[in-house]
Amino acid sequence: MTKRVPVETQEEADAHLVESLEQALKWFEGDESDVVVHRFTIAVPDIAKLRRRLKLTQDAFAGKIGVPVATLRNWEQGRRYPTGPARVLLNALDREPKAVMAAIAASETVEAAE
Repeated sequence: MTKRVPVETQEEADAHLVESLEQALKWFEGDESDVVVHRFTIAVPDIAKLRRRLKLTQDAFAGKIGVPVATLRNWEQGRRYPTGPARVLLNALDREPKAVMAAIAASETVEAAE
């Protein structure tokens, strides 16, 4: 989420950017005294349950989301957890399965045509 700071001139915008970079540098160096750090956790849906709800085998589901079957099995069995774009994709599938599956199908059609 972005915090918008109203600025009227380019000089104000530049000053705000410099201040932000200075805060980031302080935080990176371990000084959190003048810095507000926001951390977000993106939940991971129950992947096996999601796959079953979509009526897909492990092979088919792994192929649809572009990961090796071994990775999917590790996620389903709790040995590993999806990160980054995979976590976001799985959350999107959990919340809007029809829309996401339609987008995946459309991209498969484009790949097949190439």
